[in-house]
Amino acid sequence: MISRIQNLKLGQQLALVAALCCLFVSLSLVLLATSSSQHLLQSQQAEHGNALARQIAGRVGTALETGDLLSVAASLQRFVASSPAQQVTVYDVEGKALGQAGSTSGENLRQYRAPVRVASDVAGEVVITLNADSAQAARWRFLLSLLGLAILLSAAVYGITLHLGQRLGKQLLGLGRKIALEENRGQPRPANELQSLAGDIDALPMDLLRPRSGSGARDENYDSSAILYLHLASLTEYVDTLDEESLHRYTDRLHQVVYAAAGFYGGRIQVMRQFGLAIFFTGQGSAGSAAFRAASCAWLVQSVCREVEKTMSLSLGINMAVAHSELGLGDEADIYPGLYMQHTLDELLAVCASLPPRVMLSPGIVDDVDVNGRLEAQPSELGNYSILESFEGPYADLLERQLQLILRKIAGP
Repeated sequence: MISRIQNLKLGQQLALVAALCCLFVSLSLVLLATSSSQHLLQSQQAEHGNALARQIAGRVGTALETGDLLSVAASLQRFVASSPAQQVTVYDVEGKALGQAGSTSGENLRQYRAPVRVASDVAGEVVITLNADSAQAARWRFLLSLLGLAILLSAAVYGITLHLGQRLGKQLLGLGRKIALEENRGQPRPANELQSLAGDIDALPMDLLRPRSGSGARDENYDSSAILYLHLASLTEYVDTLDEESLHRYTDRLHQVVYAAAGFYGGRIQVMRQFGLAIFFTGQGSAGSAAFRAASCAWLVQSVCREVEKTMSLSLGINMAVAHSELGLGDEADIYPGLYMQHTLDELLAVCASLPPRVMLSPGIVDDVDVNGRLEAQPSELGNYSILESFEGPYADLLERQLQLILRKIAGP
């Protein structure tokens, strides 16, 4: 039952919960009204019955002073005829009936008593019987009307909440369609809008898309880092053959691809050497070590370039290699780290100058714990560098999602 409710649409869930809460509160008020009305009815009946009993006791006491029993009987008959009492009986002090008038019928009979006094002495007792059937019927009609009003109010709350919930559900579905990946758009979706939105969010690479902050101390300049070097092989040919406008469009597309891929892993892009870019990765991030993030970024750049080339008349040939550095990039306040890593950049440039068709990984990168456990690399003929082959299943799926996100981003207006 609970699972069926959870699978309902959001509007139906909200309407059902609101209606049940309204019905619970209304029924609680009806029960309170039932108890209060019963207490009030009994109190009013007791007050009215005792007053009638005292009234007839006073009349009977006056007649008993003269010893006129016929007058007592006449008083009882007149009392039954003129009052709501069904029966009235007079008893002496020994419990013997001195007179009686009327008869009883019904289910809700109430008896009330009052002493008969002659002067200051008690000469007997008067017992009157009242029928409370009409009062009980009126009470039940009142309670049934309250119950009907509670049900009507709950139905109204259900309808209003259902309308508002449906509007909210449409907004959530619209948000889900905005963030849904292309490959997930045709898949069946849960009826519940929250579950559908949660599925779209779970399909996104949230760990890698989490924004990163670059503020704080610059101690990372002295942390070990990974460098992804990109040699723009095709650009060396287009510099002399393309006009200025076409060359700007070409470099803009290159920048879009590299910037999008580096953004997933917090890489810092710098122009290094002639026709060369370097992306620096420092520290341990949520996506893994610096070496693993550099290798992942290289795979993304290579894959995006292959897909974009299919819709371009120009080539996006880029040779890439990844190496390890003991220091970071440095900044304007401290140039030592930047000078220290020049040897590593020269080594990467030499590897890329051999025009390797795949991403090359240095021994320091291959020995990284994250890299060694998450991707496969094969030896190459370029010294001690290895070739990036593939990633393990979950990481390959994650990279594929990122690839689709980048393609959708750069394909927009």
